[in-house]
Amino acid sequence: MKMSQSLKVNALGIGIFAAITAALIAITFVLTKAPIAENIRKQKSAKLFEIIGDTATDNDIFAQTITLDGSTFGYSNNIKAHLAMYKGEIKSIVFPVISPAGYSGNITLLVGVNADTSIAGVRVVTHTETPGLGDKLELKKSPWVLAFNDLKKTPEQRWAVKKDGGDFDQFTGATITPRAVVNAVGKTLDYVMLNRDTLFTYINNNTNTGTQTGSESNER
Repeated sequence: MKMSQSLKVNALGIGIFAAITAALIAITFVLTKAPIAENIRKQKSAKLFEIIGDTATDNDIFAQTITLDGSTFGYSNNIKAHLAMYKGEIKSIVFPVISPAGYSGNITLLVGVNADTSIAGVRVVTHTETPGLGDKLELKKSPWVLAFNDLKKTPEQRWAVKKDGGDFDQFTGATITPRAVVNAVGKTLDYVMLNRDTLFTYINNNTNTGTQTGSESNER
């Protein structure tokens, strides 16, 4: 067989192999996409109920949402904030938040805020922080995140980690991670305090309990 023919055969073989590989990858993606999405939904639902805790609610917190501009919360598109309601009145709103300032990248959070602008709770959804150091923001690793519960942003509350002159503990050997979370939660509270009447008064008067509020497109 001439060299040119051998090269053509080899090239054809490589092309077929590449096509088969690409097809297998595509099939794997399709088959795993739905289970992954369902796992994320279950994880998020569990954290939503952890945040709301003992607050009396009578609606589907996961399904009932409002659409907001995501830029305040670290997103480039709209977000869906979750409503905890009782007898048609919003008790708490849980916001999806991204802090891009983590030591190893983005930290995604759920930040729950009550109608009186106190914090219902904070939970970390995903992160890539250093195991044994930055991962103390996970509740299963440390109770640190519970320090946000019931807090309000007041002049008396120094909203920063202690290394920056604030009231929040940092982790031993890790300051960047807790700083990122503290700042992201504080920014969320600022938004709620500035827009409280719109969020808790207007929406209360324009929300149908048990139905989803807001567009489905371009949301997180």
